[in-house]
Amino acid sequence: MSRWTLSLHEAGHAVAAWTLTGARAMATLHDGGAGTAWPLDDMSPTDRAIMTAVGPLAEALAHRHSEPEIARHVAGDTPSRALPTVETIATVETAAELRSVVVRGVSDHVMLARFCIAGIEQQPDRWAQRHAWIQSLAKRLIRSHEKSIVETARVLYLRGVVSVPLEERNAS
Repeated sequence: MSRWTLSLHEAGHAVAAWTLTGARAMATLHDGGAGTAWPLDDMSPTDRAIMTAVGPLAEALAHRHSEPEIARHVAGDTPSRALPTVETIATVETAAELRSVVVRGVSDHVMLARFCIAGIEQQPDRWAQRHAWIQSLAKRLIRSHEKSIVETARVLYLRGVVSVPLEERNAS
């Protein structure tokens, strides 16, 4: 997955978490093409499932929105240094801790599958209905917050870390 697609994926998670909880959410990019996003407040199982579903669906935004331009050095036409990841901008301890979370993490698809069968393990016909319902809610959230997801992804792409909602810039 490209850095831009990964940024959209993780920004989708973060914007969804903020939208659903009203609390700040974080997203990071890691060496090796990994990323993470998490809310800074507890979420209900349904809200967490929606947040989980938004990430993979938000990847499709890469077809409509181009990745950010990378600043070039004034002295030449070469790109500036490599784009940052948590490993290049955080302390060694922080980067190692976040990396261990990534390694231990469960994929979005597995998390969503676990939600879909939870409590109705003996009713497999309902698993698909629950999945379709969560997917429809996630798609609606992406449509309603596409601009925020793309803006957040641009910041994440360029900085390697982002906090949602994005901070307002002062005019001064």
